[in-house]
Amino acid sequence: MRKKGNSPSVIVGYGHAGRDLHHRALRDLTGGRSAVIAVDPRPAEVAGGTWVPDVRGAVAALWAAGHRVSDAVFHVAVPPGAHRDCLEELLRAGAQRFILEKPIAHTVQEAAHLVELVEATGAQVLPMSVWPASRVTEAAEELVAAGAIGTPVSYHMEQSKPRFRRSLETRGHGSAFEVELPHQLLLALHLAGPVAEVTDSRGWDLPLPTGRLARLGGAEVVLRHTSGVTTTLYTDLGSPVRRRRLHVHGTEGTLVADYPVSGDDDFGQVRIAGRPVHQVVQDAPLTRFIEQAYAHFRGERPAPRSDLAVHLESMELLDTARAAAFAGAVAPLPQEAA
Repeated sequence: MRKKGNSPSVIVGYGHAGRDLHHRALRDLTGGRSAVIAVDPRPAEVAGGTWVPDVRGAVAALWAAGHRVSDAVFHVAVPPGAHRDCLEELLRAGAQRFILEKPIAHTVQEAAHLVELVEATGAQVLPMSVWPASRVTEAAEELVAAGAIGTPVSYHMEQSKPRFRRSLETRGHGSAFEVELPHQLLLALHLAGPVAEVTDSRGWDLPLPTGRLARLGGAEVVLRHTSGVTTTLYTDLGSPVRRRRLHVHGTEGTLVADYPVSGDDDFGQVRIAGRPVHQVVQDAPLTRFIEQAYAHFRGERPAPRSDLAVHLESMELLDTARAAAFAGAVAPLPQEAA
């Protein structure tokens, strides 16, 4: 007899994202009782769960536990370039429910192909969208909807942090456009709607005692939305402090929202500049997104507020902004100090 009505968890790719983000969120949601199946070719210790080396092993483990493959939620946390192949293999095995780590693909072309695959199969694929699921975002939206600052005119988003050591030691990003801006752009599309054009874009190098790391210092992008409002996205990876902040400028005031800057303290704040309006909000947006996704798979609520089409639009906009920022520049080897 196969169990029905529950949603066993399978994490495909048990590296940093799968182990430290997805599995940790599942443990938080279940009080540490999340018995996941972790799929990774490298042997791994899985707290309270089972390790298997491949998808075939995951299917066998699900059946052994009395679960149908179609009932499971598969967290796809392999590298972005492997997302489509991974989804195809899982779909052939009978999987239907997916939480897909961001970015959804390595390139815009690959993302478009992935969207076509999902549309053709009818699978339920929820791409990870952290800031739209944040309680800080929700609190800000509620104040704006209540008319606290009048009509929004412009948005300014900043995610800055010192990223010197990681930029030196890893080669996963070719420019600052690929580090924090994807998160900000998804939030911009969520809050302000579709974008009509990228009106300005610039990027700069990361200064170091021995030289500079090309294109990894920071970036700024200005967007004009179809609604007429503008959004500025800003990230400084040479900043001496960490900051995740949203300004919403309205016709009657400015809202300031500060998101938690790390896992060390899960509180954010929302205030209206110059007024005695100040909310402190406990916030764990990644965990909340996963909670909403599982509730959706159980038929208890709508899907979290982001989809593959929005992620594809975000990637297209980032490609446009990056190309505009570095137009005419000689492409140096990223991660190399001059």
